[in-house]
Amino acid sequence: MRHLGHYISFGVNLVMFAFVCVFIVREASRRKNMPSHWLRYGPSYLAVAAALLIMADQTRHVLQDTGVWHSGAWPGSSQYLDDCDQTVVSVPASNCTVNSDCGAVPCGTHGHFAVINGSTCRSCDVGAGACVESAESFGCLSAVGWVFTVLFTYTGFGLFFFASFWNANLVGKLRAIAVKWEA
Repeated sequence: MRHLGHYISFGVNLVMFAFVCVFIVREASRRKNMPSHWLRYGPSYLAVAAALLIMADQTRHVLQDTGVWHSGAWPGSSQYLDDCDQTVVSVPASNCTVNSDCGAVPCGTHGHFAVINGSTCRSCDVGAGACVESAESFGCLSAVGWVFTVLFTYTGFGLFFFASFWNANLVGKLRAIAVKWEA
């Protein structure tokens, strides 16, 4: 089910970014009196760069789900470390006495197992007698997770925010409102 969510998210965002980027590029005609190419097309360049950065993590998910980019050791596509000390009980909960009770497919480098190939690596918390997996939190992000999830996605949203405000001439409009209220 998680794979379906990745595919839907990828498709919806791809279509949405395509329409928004085309809109912003077409809006450049409003700025034809600008003195430089950058001032005229800057919002377009930033919007396209932002869309590519934001779509990078979703593309990583789809490539991982389809088996094109395998998870595992560097440069694997895993967003999270499979041997993170922060763990949560796996859902559905299952009892165990050894790691192999938690799945049939060996994964990771620490004797963990997955239920199916490409699913989350799990291990046995012998003290609790339950299968656990690494918590999906900032503390468990892999290098790929930090680059794609944090760096690319957040930088992309920042650029998209800036490109949208630049395209809408928000500073000019706010300046006009301030002048109007001063009078």
